[in-house]
Amino acid sequence: MTTRITNSDIVYKQKVASSFSRAAHSYDQYAVFQEQVFTQLVEWYSPVMDQRWLDLGTGTGRALSVLKGQQVVGLDLSFSMIHKARQRVPSAAFVCADAEALPFANSVFDGVMSSLAIQWCLTPSQLFSELFRVLSDQGQVLVSTLVSGSMPELSKAWQGVDGRSHHNHYPSMTKVLADCKAAGFFIQKAQQHTMTVHYPTVKEAVYSLKKVGASIVMEDSSVISPSKWKAFELQYKQLQTQLGIPLSYEVAFIQLTKVDHG
Repeated sequence: MTTRITNSDIVYKQKVASSFSRAAHSYDQYAVFQEQVFTQLVEWYSPVMDQRWLDLGTGTGRALSVLKGQQVVGLDLSFSMIHKARQRVPSAAFVCADAEALPFANSVFDGVMSSLAIQWCLTPSQLFSELFRVLSDQGQVLVSTLVSGSMPELSKAWQGVDGRSHHNHYPSMTKVLADCKAAGFFIQKAQQHTMTVHYPTVKEAVYSLKKVGASIVMEDSSVISPSKWKAFELQYKQLQTQLGIPLSYEVAFIQLTKVDHG
């Protein structure tokens, strides 16, 4: 079943693409958390040579070098990110498209890898249906994504300022797995990890989001008064530990297999 696309959906996707395009030049420098998550995800990858894989949300192409030996297609919503990925892995093929409306025929991929990308999708059920459609029988999906409980420090700091959270809210692990099952996937493995990165200052914690394109997660500080932003910084600084300013995430790591009963 195809989900009807609304004008607000289009505006949201354009906003996401623009945010990541602006961050393409700074992404690799600031992607500390993203690299940690990707390193854990690829531990589940068992290469079989000369398969056809899709890197969903390829960003600057970090996963493409791991998928060497495969026929790889990197897909992203941002043209600028694809440009960076092509510079890193010129031998790969690239497509600028929406993960919820994949421009591929049925059963053309043996595997899909996606690290910290699908949380930007509006309708996870549609996403997993699309992944099921483009995979061949026994094809696998390796995915990491944010789930509920992520970035509690931001919520707590903003709650102390104006009673609002100011960032995205993510589905529970249970809901994500239910969407996977509803699409027809067999869940080989699923784990949820709490991952915390510490920063020297509040500004650097916030930059860890903005400089990788996740500025859409927080309200743009340009529309927040200096006094309100200062209040946020003071609230956030109260959460500082001996390790620094914490920013925590709940990360789901999921391995799926397509079992085609048709």
